[in-house]
Amino acid sequence: MKKLIIIALTLFPILSIAQGKGSKKIMNTDSIGYNEEYYVMKKNPGVKHGQYQKQKKKSGIAFEKGLYKNGKRDGKWTIKLQGNSRVYSTGNYVTEKKVGQWTYYYKGLVDQIYDHTTHKIITSKREKGKLDYVGGLTLIRTFIEENLIYNESAKKRGIKGKVYVSFDVNKKGEVHNVVITKGVHDLLDIEALRVIRLIPSNWVLPMKGGFPTKGSFVWEINFG
Repeated sequence: MKKLIIIALTLFPILSIAQGKGSKKIMNTDSIGYNEEYYVMKKNPGVKHGQYQKQKKKSGIAFEKGLYKNGKRDGKWTIKLQGNSRVYSTGNYVTEKKVGQWTYYYKGLVDQIYDHTTHKIITSKREKGKLDYVGGLTLIRTFIEENLIYNESAKKRGIKGKVYVSFDVNKKGEVHNVVITKGVHDLLDIEALRVIRLIPSNWVLPMKGGFPTKGSFVWEINFG
């Protein structure tokens, strides 16, 4: 009898989850180039609950995969870059917030491990005491690629190349003193300055004597 009770108790959570989850939904988004597949609650079919993945339309590769609970990200997630399907980050959500240690990758290698609960860097490819960014280099690069506007006139005239930009980040996490250290053409240089100034203030400032201090960074922006 005890064995039967133990087995019943073990199966109860599984059965509860199965009963609470409704049918699988596939959202076809041809115009964007990806599909979403997820489960919903039986009682509320408009709310995601259970396994979720966002996958490329052509290749079928899932570049976001994880769990939802009552419409919010809750559980382990793996996120890949859409461009090359490399893993960008892995970690856990609790009610839509990142918690605990997340691992961030750059060019297929671990770039940073950041604890979103304590708001501290565990390991990073940046030198200790240097300016860093939550999410590492990939997050900076992804933001720039999504916001960069390649001037049509420059593109038609074949103006392309790498623009190098240096900048400082003050104690408030604000980007300033943005300077072109190696430019290509005014049409590209001006855009590089613009997009660098837009980077969100998720910087991890270097510490000096137990207090945050300003830091500096150099970034390369490739046009064409």
